[in-house]
Amino acid sequence: MNEINRIDYGPLNKYQWLIIISSSFSMLIYGLVLALPSISTTWSFVPQNYYVYIFLSIPIGTIIGNMVIGRLADTKGRKNMFILTLLLYGLGSLIVLVSNNFLVLILGLLISQIGLGGEMPTLLTYLSEMIPIKYREIVLIFTTNIANVGVLIGGIISLKAGLLSIEQERFYYLISLIASISLMLVFRLMIPESLRWEIKKKKEIGKRVKIEQLWFKIYFLTSLIIATALTYALLALTIGPYLFPKLTSILLVIYNLGESIGGFISLGIIKRIGTKFFAVFSYMGGFIIMIFVVIDYIFAKNVLQLFLALLFINGLFGEFAWAARVSLEPVIFPTNFRSTGIAISRLLPYILYAASIFYAASFDVMQYLIYNIILWGIGGLASIFWYVYGVETINKKLEDINNE
Repeated sequence: MNEINRIDYGPLNKYQWLIIISSSFSMLIYGLVLALPSISTTWSFVPQNYYVYIFLSIPIGTIIGNMVIGRLADTKGRKNMFILTLLLYGLGSLIVLVSNNFLVLILGLLISQIGLGGEMPTLLTYLSEMIPIKYREIVLIFTTNIANVGVLIGGIISLKAGLLSIEQERFYYLISLIASISLMLVFRLMIPESLRWEIKKKKEIGKRVKIEQLWFKIYFLTSLIIATALTYALLALTIGPYLFPKLTSILLVIYNLGESIGGFISLGIIKRIGTKFFAVFSYMGGFIIMIFVVIDYIFAKNVLQLFLALLFINGLFGEFAWAARVSLEPVIFPTNFRSTGIAISRLLPYILYAASIFYAASFDVMQYLIYNIILWGIGGLASIFWYVYGVETINKKLEDINNE
């Protein structure tokens, strides 16, 4: 336990700096890979009526990766799963970027999304266990926000498609990913296994955890993930191809610019006001902004600049909500259930995500926006419940949080 105390209260050591740097790079890759389904809809060999299958690769792959790799991270170790996820989304992305056939493209997208699905619960779990309490929320928010920068870079590359051929666009994307993944492989081989996991594995990893004792935490996180995952998917990734095909790359850039800036703003807010109040502020703020988006569409639907401005602001609150969520996800579950708990909380949201791709494809713009208001409302209501009944996690040890 003395070693754990040194992790919780000591200064950042060279291994923890390595963990932060490697995690930041991994999130950059995460964003580049996450942008691929949306960007691939602009390629000439992809039929428009097949877009739905491209976007289905995200929730299906995420569900598989979350549930399988999420559980394995609790039983086989965090570091081992880092190598597996990197190989999966590296291989999948390579297949996507060299494909000239729709079925091969879908296969590559599915493999890459399985890797991304397993990456997030493993990464959040690992960071929460290996970073000192003083820096925990800041590191969780900062590193995961780099994913938005990755999507932003992907969108900018895609915006240049008018100046580049599809082959050139894909070549530059491929070079970016190969360089990033190669560097990441070196980092991941160098980082240590989670000390908390190693201490607990002999004592508790094999023990069964009663999920009914954790139902409120699972409900809470499930609701937050429904709001953040589905609104991001609908407003950043699919609103362009579905409703504004000529603006796909612009909308991707605008929303993720808001998300990227929102992540850095979150760093200066969350520790001052606490995770409980920050969650309410973020999710209710996103809910209110979506109401303004609807009002804008009713009264000024032809003013593109106003719509883009509101989309940008919604991106800000989308990242506030993401920051609140990733600050809470890995810390409210016990060590032997941490990655699994995150994975279970993501199951229903990504099933709804898959369903939304089908029934939202036929929505007009107003139905699309109303649906997003409902999603934000689900997250907002859960954040209020957590504010009343939940646990404040700022500056607390993981063991203390789980004993409250």
